[in-house]
Amino acid sequence: MVLEQYIQRVEEKLHLLVKKLQQVQAENVLLKEEVHIQQQALQQQQQSLQSLEERLQLMKIASTAQGGTTIAAEDDAFRKEIRGKINDYIKEIDRCIALLNS
Repeated sequence: MVLEQYIQRVEEKLHLLVKKLQQVQAENVLLKEEVHIQQQALQQQQQSLQSLEERLQLMKIASTAQGGTTIAAEDDAFRKEIRGKINDYIKEIDRCIALLNS
């Protein structure tokens, strides 16, 4: 009798463990789906941020080209950056022209 009761308690505990395992596995699946959704949302936000940064850069360029006003320190740094890029482009164009002429 004692052995049968012991076996019955072990079986009950085993069933509880199996039930808990199934619950944890289901929760794991849901959490993985949520992580995937959050990763997609993060990627979309990063793309949106990049797009907005590009638009801001273009607006700064347009504002500078039209003689618009910005904060003085930011404006000077931005103009130096744009001038540097323009000079790099001019050097690259000159190099290409020299290659075409030779």
